[in-house]
Parts: sequence; structure tokens; C-alpha cells
Amino acid sequence: MPLIFSLVSVLAAPVAAEELELPVSGLSVAFFDLIDDTPTWRIRFTAPGLTSGDVDYASVSDDMAWLCREEALPRLEAVAASPEHIVVTLMQEPVEFGVATPGIRQFFESYTVEDGLCIWEAY
Repeated sequence: MPLIFSLVSVLAAPVAAEELELPVSGLSVAFFDLIDDTPTWRIRFTAPGLTSGDVDYASVSDDMAWLCREEALPRLEAVAASPEHIVVTLMQEPVEFGVATPGIRQFFESYTVEDGLCIWEAY
């Protein structure tokens, strides 16, 4: 168990990461952190391009599903986590989790994890 805790701690801490280009919007994002809020896991990415007036939720919603499937699921598998839900966050710049940050643009999307798939949760 200590090994798993250590891996989660390392993967959950903010790190300098390589940038990813999202397949639909072309927006550049970087992994920021992974938060265990069992049964939900949260994966957050910085996306400086969110400041553009051309970027709205509709333009990144398919990319958020891609991030759940291609980034969150493999990272969680690496730490032997079995989430029921994953919340993907895109944030204009790094923010402390759970702290209100007016003026910092963020998008959130929630997915149920079932049979190794990210299934969008309509609110």
C-alpha cells in the first residue's frame, strides 16, 4: 500500500509537463495535477488559450472527453486507481483546488467510468 500512496502523491503533485495539442480545438494544454477525491478523481490541465474570445465550452467539450479517455484513464491505471467518476478541468492558469478564483476562466466536465470508458454525465 505505501508504494501506491507514493505513486499517487507523486502523480498528484503539480509538475512541469509537456504540452499537448487537443485534437479538436487545437488548444495547447499541459497536465497540472491529479486529485484523489474518491470515488471521484479530478485531473486538471492548464490551458492558457482559454483567454481567447474564440474559445468557448462548445469548442473544447469533445477535447475534454478525449482528455478523460487518453490522459486520465491511463494515469489512473498507472496508480491502480478505480474511479467511479472523473472530472476534467481546463483552467486558464494554475489555481488552488477548491478556491474561488474570479477572473480565471475554467471549464469542468464530469464522466462516469464504466468498463474502461469515460461516459459523459449530463447535469
